[in-house]
Amino acid sequence: MVVVEIYLLDVVSVDDGVVVWVRDGNHVLKDFVRWRPRLFFTGPRETLAELEKMLSERYVVGKTVKKMLGKGSVDVLEVETPPSEKRFLADFVEERWSHRGIRAFNVDVPASQEFLYRFDLAPLIAVKKIDGVYKAAEPVDNLFYDVSFLRVAFLDVILDSAGPLPRFSDRVKTARISIDGEEVVLEGGEDSVLTGLEKLLDELDVDVVVTKGGDSFLMSYLRYRAKVNGVGLRLGREKDAPARNRGFSYTSYGRVYHSFAGYKLRGRLHIDADNSMLYRETGLDGLLEVSRVVRVPVQDTARYTIGRCMTSLQYHQAFINDVLIPADGGRPFCATGAELMNADRGGWILDHRPGVYWNVGEIDFHSLYPMLMMKHNISGETVNCRCCSGNHVPEIGYHVCRRWRGIVPRAVEKPLKRRLEYKKLYQQTGNKVFKARSDALKWILVTSFGYLGYKKAKFGSREAHLAVCALARDTLLKSVKLAEENGFKVLHGIVDCLWIWREDASEEDYRKFSERLEKALGLPVGYEGTFRWIAFLESRTIPGRPVNNRYFGVYADGRIKCRGIESRRRDTPPIVKKMQTELIEKLAEAHSPGELEQRTQECRKIYEKYLKMVYVGEIGLEWLTVRRSLSAPTSSYEKKLKHVDAAKMLEEMGAVVSPGQTVSYVVKKRGGTPVELLRSGDYDPDYYAEFLRRGYETVVSPFLLHLGGCG
Repeated sequence: MVVVEIYLLDVVSVDDGVVVWVRDGNHVLKDFVRWRPRLFFTGPRETLAELEKMLSERYVVGKTVKKMLGKGSVDVLEVETPPSEKRFLADFVEERWSHRGIRAFNVDVPASQEFLYRFDLAPLIAVKKIDGVYKAAEPVDNLFYDVSFLRVAFLDVILDSAGPLPRFSDRVKTARISIDGEEVVLEGGEDSVLTGLEKLLDELDVDVVVTKGGDSFLMSYLRYRAKVNGVGLRLGREKDAPARNRGFSYTSYGRVYHSFAGYKLRGRLHIDADNSMLYRETGLDGLLEVSRVVRVPVQDTARYTIGRCMTSLQYHQAFINDVLIPADGGRPFCATGAELMNADRGGWILDHRPGVYWNVGEIDFHSLYPMLMMKHNISGETVNCRCCSGNHVPEIGYHVCRRWRGIVPRAVEKPLKRRLEYKKLYQQTGNKVFKARSDALKWILVTSFGYLGYKKAKFGSREAHLAVCALARDTLLKSVKLAEENGFKVLHGIVDCLWIWREDASEEDYRKFSERLEKALGLPVGYEGTFRWIAFLESRTIPGRPVNNRYFGVYADGRIKCRGIESRRRDTPPIVKKMQTELIEKLAEAHSPGELEQRTQECRKIYEKYLKMVYVGEIGLEWLTVRRSLSAPTSSYEKKLKHVDAAKMLEEMGAVVSPGQTVSYVVKKRGGTPVELLRSGDYDPDYYAEFLRRGYETVVSPFLLHLGGCG
């Protein structure tokens, strides 16, 4: 007897419950589950009784006990509410009753996520339905879960465009579906292509549709063309949901991003590769891993910021621990100037001396900051709590709660442990699926630290953020001391990584030291490898001054690592990246300082080859494309900048360019011209020659000026 697994494909909230889409063997089924999310209200007992009487006329209301951080267990009013009324009801009650001590909780938890929390489910998990309730049929924490049942298709549409930019008035020329290594092309009249697309998606039984620009243009365009032709077009398994607004711009770590509103399908999953950072960085496997871990439906995960994904992890921990989720984030932070100077010093950095160094060992702490948060119980509510005292955090004198394990360390524990397991599995098997999952979880963990000090974080605080920095500084200082006690010289250290050297050290010596360090600190330490040589770079503007996190080198096993140089920058033309990569590969052939002179001479020939290509015109415009993002509306720029000029040209042609969007352009004598408007192959060769010169000097200069270094 063959047992057919049932997999949870998607969860969509509606006012009377949730719509659940499941794949049952060769069929995808739609099911409705009657269920409503909960709101909670706290306040004086007499006032809660009055509120209960009023709300019970319309809602299902009950009494229960929950935990409120900082106050312990409290009596609360539990109200079942349709998702569409949740925010309205919370605002209405607080507006009318806040002066009498009433506060609303769990307001911001999306209904689809709360459903997954409530029934301990996750997207794409194997499920079974018992007495009308879906339950997990496999461990939610399973590392070896299977998603091979998904039918993934890539959709591309070619327009019969009359102008340089795609417009809604352009007709559909062809549609192409790629699935399982095969390609199907739909041609003919526009109406037949559109109707054929719907039919083909159904015949191929597609579960996931991947597009480029689907949220920003393609999906809305196809819908409009279907309307013009008087034909129906259903891209999901059910009539598509109404289109939403255009999207929004936001700032993260000092950089402006733009996110388009998601065009989500019903019964199918739509992923816009251009509008999903997780998909762009880690592929489908990484995106699905994050969706499963943070318990957010796949189509939402694809469009969420990493901060929102991290928030869901914390919401889930609060939910399973019966902790109320406040409507407002963080708590006020007050400190004198002297206290702030002492506490707010960021991570630890040991400047390097610019130059080329041989036989250097690299020691890396695995997810140091999240590890410290988990090990030392760092959370917004645990640092400087009211129930404990003492001096547990070095340098700044903060204390940490001994009675309660914080929401934040609970939340980071799962992705931390999963990532370490995936890294081991990848090292053992070489399976790239494990690497994609590990890389995706790294984004979550990196964000967990920054989000800890974010003003809107529900379970964060500035004190918690500063405590982690202090613990990290203490950890790195102890590591430097231990390295020196073992005869090593620390060449460079930055936040969670050390580069150490000893003239006679072997690879095994470096490996044993990393193991000794891990045992001494009680934190996972990784030996990344021994550099045959590594070049630490100096400042362009102040010669001799080091620039942190700007280096490149080659490991003893031939692997190349680069950080902070042109080939790693997003705004570098592909031709410069290609040249710089070729230069480093040539230098990597050197196995001793004596071989470098010959290699640098060969690098000069490589550089001259690329210069000739630029001046003679032996290169396509795609190799000259520069990509830069707008940090503000084009009208707010006062200086003449090439990417702003290109954006303004797009706007003149009718395009909408928002802050955070990336503009692709080729530099001509008169400035930047967007690739969409290019009509000829001319460009400014002097601009690209200067770019090539800087890229060449970045790589070759350290070997000309600092040949030899240590050892």
